Amino acid sequence: MTRPAQSPSAAPRGRRLARLSALLPGLLGACVLLGSCATTPLPGSGQAPVSAGSSAPVASSPAAPALPPAAASAPVPPAAASPLPMRATSFAQLPGWNADDFQDLWRAWRRDCGARVPLLARACAASAAIGESDLAAQRTFFEQWFQPWQLLSPGGADDGLVTGYYEPVFAGSTTRGWPYVVPLWGLPDDLVDLPASTAGEVRRGRTVDTGDGPPRVEPFWSRAQIEGDAQARRQLDRNVVAWLSSPVDALFLQVQGSGLLRLPDGSMLRLSYAGDNGWPYKSVGRWLLDQGDLRGTVTMQIIRAWAQLHPERVQQMLDANPRVVFFHAAPLQHAGRGPLGALGVPLTALRSVAVDKKLLALGMPLWLSTRVAGQPLRRLVFAQDVGGAIRGPLRADLFFGTGDAAGDAAGRMQSPGRMWILLPRAQPDTPGTAP
Repeated sequence: MTRPAQSPSAAPRGRRLARLSALLPGLLGACVLLGSCATTPLPGSGQAPVSAGSSAPVASSPAAPALPPAAASAPVPPAAASPLPMRATSFAQLPGWNADDFQDLWRAWRRDCGARVPLLARACAASAAIGESDLAAQRTFFEQWFQPWQLLSPGGADDGLVTGYYEPVFAGSTTRGWPYVVPLWGLPDDLVDLPASTAGEVRRGRTVDTGDGPPRVEPFWSRAQIEGDAQARRQLDRNVVAWLSSPVDALFLQVQGSGLLRLPDGSMLRLSYAGDNGWPYKSVGRWLLDQGDLRGTVTMQIIRAWAQLHPERVQQMLDANPRVVFFHAAPLQHAGRGPLGALGVPLTALRSVAVDKKLLALGMPLWLSTRVAGQPLRRLVFAQDVGGAIRGPLRADLFFGTGDAAGDAAGRMQSPGRMWILLPRAQPDTPGTAP
């Protein structure tokens, strides 16, 4: 999903952007910062603050104090890494650390380094000589160059929500003709950002020629307004990048933030997030639950089945999500390479996650502990994307890859999860000094 860079994975997020995997609302929240010394105990923890060199809990403070002079291998104070409270720990305490097979890990890490994240510069330089197949050296590298800290919510909880997203593949065309009659729009020429207070929830507008004075700016159309206004559709249709056969497919593509289009001649087109209309993302899954049409967990598969049974209500369901995503389109040049995330690097299946970038800096390595299809999933991932529905602390959207199998897994993914952020050290740790 390029996401607003997206999801839209926005590049896809953004991923913005909104994601199909987050059809149900996630957890919300925010807050505080890592320091090298004791400051304030966690709210309600009942524990006294301790030094950052201990594996006991420690709360962060709004400012990032300097490292003690003797702590040369301690984590770099990451004022930009996360404002969340966190607890110092060790690799030995990470659940499943030694069981992660590290397959595809180095590729995801080197892509991370390609984004030139300043906080990771020293670690990236140190890793340049390690081979992609030397899994033992890779594990040692992370153990020496990073310090794990468990992320917490502002209230001290350590459980969050993990969903999934993917890059869909649909049949389509670059020209209109049955059955390809559902447009995917490119970025409108008159799209502008609105000041936060101008139009309430709407963040983007369009310029309107008044004919007798300077142009004025109005909030951009919502999905329902576009559907009900032939003139709005004609204006957007001037910049169609591709056509699909199903409005539900078009919605799913917008939620994921990116996708591949198989054209009639067999060639492939990659669609990536270019922008959106500035309206907040609303879950159509939540709408179906509120309408009483469905109960329990709503997946992509269930939504598609409902739409097939209720074709007369599909547009009403679509209009429940006012956000419209606009796309770039380009020929697929690197088969097998994932879509670009908000970090600007290709996503790696089961190694890339979308996060709330207000709470986690993009590029940071994370240890993720959750369940997929009822089975434990514990592995090192990287915050490389964002998404319109990915908001709040301990919230992650796991990228499952490209195609139907990935979509099936992503559409069913909704599990509690815990996360640890790996903070880079100023220089590598030596055996016996880790907390």
